[in-house]
Amino acid sequence: MSVQICLCDRGLYHHYRSESFSKYFKIKSIMENYFVNAKIIKEREKFLTTGCPKFDTLLQGGITTRGITQIYGAASTGKTQLALQLCLTVQLPTTEGGFAAGAVYICTECTFPSRRLQELIQKLEITKKYGINGDSVFVEHISTIEELEICLLHRIPILMSVQKIGLIIIDSIAAPYRVEDWKDESNKRGKSLRTIGQQLHKLCKNDICVVCINQVTAIMHGNISSDYSSVRPSLGITWLSMITNSIQFYRMGTMRYACVKLSSNLSETTISFEIQGYGVKAID
Repeated sequence: MSVQICLCDRGLYHHYRSESFSKYFKIKSIMENYFVNAKIIKEREKFLTTGCPKFDTLLQGGITTRGITQIYGAASTGKTQLALQLCLTVQLPTTEGGFAAGAVYICTECTFPSRRLQELIQKLEITKKYGINGDSVFVEHISTIEELEICLLHRIPILMSVQKIGLIIIDSIAAPYRVEDWKDESNKRGKSLRTIGQQLHKLCKNDICVVCINQVTAIMHGNISSDYSSVRPSLGITWLSMITNSIQFYRMGTMRYACVKLSSNLSETTISFEIQGYGVKAID
């Protein structure tokens, strides 16, 4: 006998009215415990404001807690500037688009830009209004893949047990891999990237935004070009498969741009922006 399962209580009762109530409640239990409709999934998704309404619109609400957000681009395009700004917006109350939580900032190639963070704290209106400071920004300097794995797998979960964390930033994800000697690159490097990516996705399930700053690799054509379209994110397809949203930052002359390049739910949209003493702001 062919049976069509209806996805509502009334439909189930109507279809199984001739069956025992036990079968009805069994099906109902399966639906409630194992199936979630798309509307509920969307409602559960949380977003962290970037502090700029147009950036939030570009991302359809802000930085999502559903997976890894990658921001990639050449040097001096504004990647770290936005990351620092997020370290402050995550401390905002939920009514203002924040998580009322702290941030973990993992530096892998340079010292943490503490002076720039202090400048943002002094010049942003939100920091004055809500008393936001650097006390809830937890910084770790890491240079090797082994240290990065230990930090993500062990130290951050311990920190989360005593401190509410709403944001994890890795700046940059590619740097440790560039200093390692990968004799069997296809296997060892790929395994390491999957381990890190899977752990970051696991951390996201605690309503944490994960942002990975990435460097770029040139795409070699017949002619050498410095154009933004001739570069791609570092670390290849293995890492790219772990990414939920990928945003490219680039410059053309004196102008800076942010473009959604790869996303499961965002359209490919570009906005221009500038960097001021008070942070990153889209240009009207």
